[in-house]
Amino acid sequence: MIIGIDGTCLQGARKGVGWYLTHLLEAMSHILEEDKIYVWMNNPTPEEKDRVYENRFVSVSATHYPWAALKLTWNTLGTPAMDSLIGRPADVYFYPNYLPTPQKQGKKVLFVHDLTFLTNPEMASQEAIKTLGHTLEKEEDKADLILTCSDYNRKEMLKHYKHLPENKVRVIPHGLPDGFRHPASLDKVLAVRDKYRLTRPYFLFVGTMEPRKNLLRLVHAFLLFKQKVQSDHELILAGPKGWIGDDFMHFILSPQLANKVRWLDYVPGEVLPGLYTGAEALVYPLIKEGFGMPILEAMGCGLPVICSNSAAIPEVAGDGAWMIDPSNVGDWANAMERIVNEPSFKGVLKDKGRTRISLFQMENTAKQTLTALKMTVQAHG
Repeated sequence: MIIGIDGTCLQGARKGVGWYLTHLLEAMSHILEEDKIYVWMNNPTPEEKDRVYENRFVSVSATHYPWAALKLTWNTLGTPAMDSLIGRPADVYFYPNYLPTPQKQGKKVLFVHDLTFLTNPEMASQEAIKTLGHTLEKEEDKADLILTCSDYNRKEMLKHYKHLPENKVRVIPHGLPDGFRHPASLDKVLAVRDKYRLTRPYFLFVGTMEPRKNLLRLVHAFLLFKQKVQSDHELILAGPKGWIGDDFMHFILSPQLANKVRWLDYVPGEVLPGLYTGAEALVYPLIKEGFGMPILEAMGCGLPVICSNSAAIPEVAGDGAWMIDPSNVGDWANAMERIVNEPSFKGVLKDKGRTRISLFQMENTAKQTLTALKMTVQAHG
């Protein structure tokens, strides 16, 4: 079987989908026995090409089109198709960010990571609503299979697309990569502290800054915790500015929050284990979430996790975290207080987290994905 994969999410600063594909391809490269994977990128840099773990089963197919011209011909002529972009026809094409390009033959499999643009458009950017919403609505009929990472996503999709057959949507949870399966070494923790000038103990949030991340309540909960405990802690927000709005950014960057709340912007994935390991706890108060990879990453790095009890988060956290109503600021402040003042509470959460990550193996994710692609090809002839 020949598999064509859209690898453009690997280019530029990798966000969640890009890291998902990076780790998936590496895991798949170790289990393939005869199938071939061709990962398409357009105008990749050498560093971007190196993000694909190439061997005799996995290789990069690079094209060199001007992006503007490529998008124009896609929209007007429906060319060039994926078949020519990867340099050969494939049995199945996999789109890890459910944004398919034209294809002439072969089966089509989409992966849906998050549906906030569909379920709660008021929490999504206009670009996401326009691009992702319209694309999914148009492509859900054409796709041969839609994969997603949580049962919450699956149910939301079936609820919003009444005519979508249940057997067309399959859940494959994300796996936790090896780099996050144990605490970072002391030298890496110290390197991160030095890089970001982390001289105080800190609670950590990881993720793109978006309205659904519930960060305003988190900041207020942290300030309430500071009033109650009189601690030296900081709240560290690690992630690029999405569409959260300038008012929030002005608030967290104001002089009044100096030495209390700090924004680190985008943090490279290779640095994250050290950032997690050195933290007091992960605080993850999301209102809407299709999975919640930072929860597993933090658990793997030996960090206690405080997270919300909404959307797909309970599927990921299970009994390995302390889950709280995302709207209850007082409960979030109390949980942070317990982390600082009750070593036994913190220790129990660490132990539960270490047990929880055993359910999320990257090899299993790769095997399930490969099986789904094969079954799609076989089912449709």
